[in-house]
Amino acid sequence: MSNEKQQQPPSQSNEGTATEQNVPQINSAASTNYYGSTTHDLEIQNAGVNMTQRQPQRDSTIRFDDDSSSDLPKKHHNVDIEEQHGTDDGIDWKPGFSYQFPWIGFAGLITIIVATCFAIGVLVASNHERVKDWPYASFPIQPNVLLNICNQLGNLGLLTVVGQGLAIAWWRKAMRGSSLKTLHQNHAYSYSFFAIITSGKRFNIVALAALMTKFAVIDSTLFQKATKTIVTMEREYTNATVTAWMETKWPVNKGGVPGGETGTVKTIDTAWANVIDAYSKKIANGKLHDSLNNYASFFDCPYQQECSGIMQGLGFSFNCSSTIEDIDYGLQHKNSQGNGTTPYPLWKIDFTPSFATTEKPYANVNLDMMYVDSHNGTEEGSCPGTLTRRRCEIRPALVEYPVTVMVPSKKELEGGNIVVHVKFFENKDLKYPYATGLDGVEQIDRLKVLKHDDLNEKAGSISTVGALTYVLNNLYRSSANLTYDNDWDIQVQGGPAQTTFYADKDNEDFSRCWYDIDNKRSSDDPAVEILRKLNTLSFVTGLYLSGAPATNANLRAKAGMAYQKFETSVGGIVEQYETNYNYMGGAIVATFVTLLLVLPVYWGFWQLGRRVTLGPLEIANAFNAPIVMPSKTKSHHGDFDEVLQDVGERRVQYGQLLHAPPGQLGIAEPHQVRRPDFRHSMNLSANKKKVGFGIGAALGGITAAAVGAART
Repeated sequence: MSNEKQQQPPSQSNEGTATEQNVPQINSAASTNYYGSTTHDLEIQNAGVNMTQRQPQRDSTIRFDDDSSSDLPKKHHNVDIEEQHGTDDGIDWKPGFSYQFPWIGFAGLITIIVATCFAIGVLVASNHERVKDWPYASFPIQPNVLLNICNQLGNLGLLTVVGQGLAIAWWRKAMRGSSLKTLHQNHAYSYSFFAIITSGKRFNIVALAALMTKFAVIDSTLFQKATKTIVTMEREYTNATVTAWMETKWPVNKGGVPGGETGTVKTIDTAWANVIDAYSKKIANGKLHDSLNNYASFFDCPYQQECSGIMQGLGFSFNCSSTIEDIDYGLQHKNSQGNGTTPYPLWKIDFTPSFATTEKPYANVNLDMMYVDSHNGTEEGSCPGTLTRRRCEIRPALVEYPVTVMVPSKKELEGGNIVVHVKFFENKDLKYPYATGLDGVEQIDRLKVLKHDDLNEKAGSISTVGALTYVLNNLYRSSANLTYDNDWDIQVQGGPAQTTFYADKDNEDFSRCWYDIDNKRSSDDPAVEILRKLNTLSFVTGLYLSGAPATNANLRAKAGMAYQKFETSVGGIVEQYETNYNYMGGAIVATFVTLLLVLPVYWGFWQLGRRVTLGPLEIANAFNAPIVMPSKTKSHHGDFDEVLQDVGERRVQYGQLLHAPPGQLGIAEPHQVRRPDFRHSMNLSANKKKVGFGIGAALGGITAAAVGAART
C-alpha cells in the first residue's frame, strides 16, 4: 500500500461504529509467540483490521438486509489482498429468509411430526386388536416397541430442532451485542443441564429451549402409558379348520345279538358296550368330554379358544304324532265302582323295533311316550289335567351338528386336569314349552337331517336297530302310575320318571292325585328332552362305535376309521391391546407444548448471513483466533465448512505455551506447548471449594429433609 493510505487516520465519529468497537487489536508478536501463527497469517489479519478501521460508516446501526453491504464505501482497499483476490474481502454474508432458512431444524421438526403421527397411528390401529395377530399373525409386534421407535425418532428430531435453534439464538445475540458472560452462559445451556437449573435470573428462551430436550421423557412416557394389554372375550374373530374322527354312515346288521324263539335282542357287542360306557362317563352338563392327547376325537382348534362350526355325523330323523286329552283321575276314581287298586298312568316311555318289510324297506325304532300334567282341583278330591301321547318313528340318518369345540390352555391339557369339551347342539333362544307341537319336526336344537340311512334289517338277525332298541330301553324306559288303596299312592320305575314325579318335601303327610310337572320343571317339554337325549346318544355313537378314541390318531386312517375336516369360527378369551386416549391426548399436548417453547429461538434467523453452529472452532474463528485463521482470506468469515477445508489438517495441542509469559495455557501447534506439571493455585481452588461446599450443603439439607419426612 502507499504511504498515504497507510497514514490515513480512522474515522473520528463521536457515535462510532459496530465494526470499530468490536474488532480486536491484535499484537503481532504476542500472536506469534502464543498461538504459533505464521507471519503471513498475521499480516493478513492486521491488514484486515486496518482496512476495517479506515472505512467510514454512514450509520452506527448494523444492517441485516441483503443490501446492507452497499452502505460501506469500497474506495479503501488492502493492496496485499487485492493482489490475491482482487476486490473480494473474503466476507460471505447473505441474509434473507430463503438464503438462511434452517433446513436442518425444519427436517427435525418434520421428523417430530411424522414420529408423533406414526405413534398416534400405532395406538389407534392396535386398539382392541389381538396380541398374537397384530399387526400380522406371522410377525406380531408389541405397540410399545413401535412407540419406543417413534419416541427415539421424535427425540432425535427434537435434538436437531433445538441444536440449530440454539446456534441461531447464540449468533443473533452476538450480533446484537452482548457480554462474554452472557454468551458463555447461553452456550453452556446447549450442553449442561446444571447450567440451566442454576441460571437463576439469567434464565431465558435459550435455556427454556434447551430444557425441553430434558423433558422429552414426558411425552414418551405418556405414549407408553397409552397402551396396555387386557384379557377379554371375543367371538368369531378368525377361522380354523378342525379335524374330527366321526363316523358318518350307520353300520348294517351290527351290534344287537338276538336270542330265544322270538328273536328279541338279548345283548349287544363290544362296540356298543363302549358306546354305553362313553355315554355314561363322557357326558356332563350337556357336553362331551373328549379324550386326551392322540386319543382325542377333535384336533386343531387353538388353545384357550372355542371353535364353532357345522359337522356331519351319525344321527336320527324323527317323525312324531301327538294327541292331548283332558283327564281327572280324582273324579274318575270317585265315580268308579269299588275300592280296588286300578293303576292310573302318569308317565310311560317305551321303545320297540320296527324291522324292514316288503312295504317298508327300512328298519327303525318306535318311541311310545305318555305323560300327565295335573293340578289340585277346586272340587274336593278332583285333580284335573292333560294327558299327552307321543308316538315317534326314529330312523337312523346322516345329521349336521352345530358343534362348539372348547379347548383349554396347553398347560392344562398337558396336566390332564381339564379336557376339551364339545357342545353338539344349539338351543339358545329356542323354547319348547310343555305340550309343544312336534308334528312334522325332523330334528330339534338346530340339527339338520341330510339323508336317511335305510337299514334293511330283518327280525331275528343281528341288527343295528335291535342294538339301538336294547340300549334306549335300558337307558330311558320308565313308568309312573297312581294307585288308590284307601289312599293315593304312586309307583315309579326308571330314571326319567324318578326325576319327574317326586315329593315336594320329605315330610309330606297328605295324599294327592295330582302332579304339576309343568310348573315343577324349568326345562322343555318331556318329549323334547327325550329326543335331545337320543341326539346325545347318536353323537357319542358316531365318535365311539368304530373304536377311534381307543386307537392312536396316527393309526386311525390305516384302520379305515372315518374323519372329516370342517371350517369353524374361532372365539374365546384373548389378549387384546387397549388404548387409553387420555394418555395419548396428554402426549400430543406435551409434544405440541415442547415445540411451542422451542420454536421462539428461531426468530430472526433471516438476519444471519451464513450458516452457523455452536462448534468451538467456529466460535474461536469469530473471535479471530490466529490458530483457526485460514491461509487465504477468502471464506475467512463464510461458512465454517469452507474454513475447515483450509485449516482442518492443522495439528494442535492443549498445554502450557512455551513462548509466552508464565501461567499461559492454550492451544497451539504441538511443538509450542508442553504438558503442565501438577500445581496448586490457592485462588482458584479456594473458589471451587466454596462452590463445592455450597452444593454439598444444599444436597445434604435436601437429603436430611427427605429422610425426616419419611420417618415422620
